[in-house]
Parts: sequence; structure tokens; C-alpha cells
Amino acid sequence: MILSFNPIINGDKFIWINQWIDNSLKEEIKKAKVVILPQTISRPVYIFIRSFCEYVFPNYDTRFEYEGKLGDIMLFLKHDMPHPDTVLFPNIVSFSGNHKEVGKPPYSLSPFPFVIKTNKGDEGSGTWIIKDKGEFDRVIEIIRHEERQGRYGFLIQRYVPDLTKTLRVTVIGDYIKAYWKSIDAASDFYTNIARGGEVDFYSAPELMEKGIKIIKEFTRLAKINMAGFDLCFEEDDPLFLEINYTFGLKGLGGADEFYKIFRREATNFALYHAV
Repeated sequence: MILSFNPIINGDKFIWINQWIDNSLKEEIKKAKVVILPQTISRPVYIFIRSFCEYVFPNYDTRFEYEGKLGDIMLFLKHDMPHPDTVLFPNIVSFSGNHKEVGKPPYSLSPFPFVIKTNKGDEGSGTWIIKDKGEFDRVIEIIRHEERQGRYGFLIQRYVPDLTKTLRVTVIGDYIKAYWKSIDAASDFYTNIARGGEVDFYSAPELMEKGIKIIKEFTRLAKINMAGFDLCFEEDDPLFLEINYTFGLKGLGGADEFYKIFRREATNFALYHAV
């Protein structure tokens, strides 16, 4: 049986993802050979479904094992993927705490500019380029406020100069598409489309091919079958920036085109594994 929690896929049976969870739902999942999920799903619900079904699309095992932007960097480190030099801080204390009794001094800041990213956030949110001490102090206060709300973790990353475009490579099953997210003003750090970036499908095709090649290798190693990956290039060499599991659709041709691609790839996955 193909069980779908995604409203654009009927399957043999459809159940709304916001259904309550009880024993009857568990029994429905256990009967399924394949489960089709929506793009957005909470970690507890995913783990519950996954514990009763081997074949789910999209497969978010890696997403929830390596959560957030800190998880992205840990995953890049695990698989030896190139990325800008980055230091991860699970909390403010790991950055500023001076605990001589355990040999832990406070962290010494890198020279300006550098990049700070909070653990949570997609498509450029929670990201700042830090150009001076005043900007750093302001962002640290934002991070302190985040911690008071129970949201922990941030990173400090080397700033890649002249970053006027990034390469987005989107993977949906066997489908893969690359395009540049470019901006006009070199001083504007944010290149995601939501902040005004323009889509460019044609520039530097040789770099696009490099990006696609390394993403294919990474997704094979990391076992990721749906996500948007952001890369930049330094001296024509690709550097991983981050992974977006909920990604913008403009570069794919809009929502209707995304639904078309998703239906095809989810159906192919289900037919392959349901036999």
C-alpha cells in the first residue's frame, strides 16, 4: 500500500498530516509499503512515521539527525565537503565563557568582516555580515534573546569576499536543477530571491556543472533526496554554504511546476519500492 500524507498525491490512501496520532494511525502506517510526506513536517511526526515504514519520500533522516545550520556544517565536515572556515557555538557560554578550571578560554574573534548565522532560519534569515564591533554586539544581543526563547546555537564563518551570487542546486528525487541567485549591488550580502536576488540560468555553465557534480556526490553520501543546496565559488572551486529543506519555488518555475516535479518523482519512488 502507498500511504500519502501529501495532498497533491492520492496514493492508495490519503491522511491529512495534521491528523491526531493514535493507535489506528500507527496501524495504517504499518500497513504501508511506501509513505509520501509533505515538504514541511515536524521532527516528532516524521520520526513516528519513519519508525513504522522503511520507504518514505522525501527521506528526512539526515535532516533531523543534523538539524539547522550547525547541523549543515557538521554534515559537511563528516563528508569532507569544502565550505568556508566555520566555528560552531552550541550556546553563548561556549563562545564567551571563561572556565580556566577546564581549560576553556573565551573565543578570540576573527578579524572583521565575518558572517554570523543562527542555527534556525531558511533562505537567508538569521544571517548577518559583521563589519565592526558595534554590529557584532548588536547581533550577540539578538542571539541572547533567541536563547531566552529556547533557540540555541550559532556559528561564525569566514566571509567570502565579492559574494554577488550563489548557486542554488535543487534536488527532488532524481531531478536536479541549478541556477544562480544573483544581485546587482556587491555590497548586499543576501543573494536569496526573497531578498531581491534575481534568477540566472545561463551564466558560467562550467561552474554550474561543477556545482551539480559535487551535489550529486554529497546527496549520495548524505542520503538526501529533496533539498535546495547553496554554493558559492572561490577561485572557481565550489564551497558549500547551507542546506534548505524548505526552499523557494521561483527558480523551479513556480508552485505548479514544483507540484508537477514532486508528483513525478514521488510516484517513481513509490512504484519502485512498492513492488
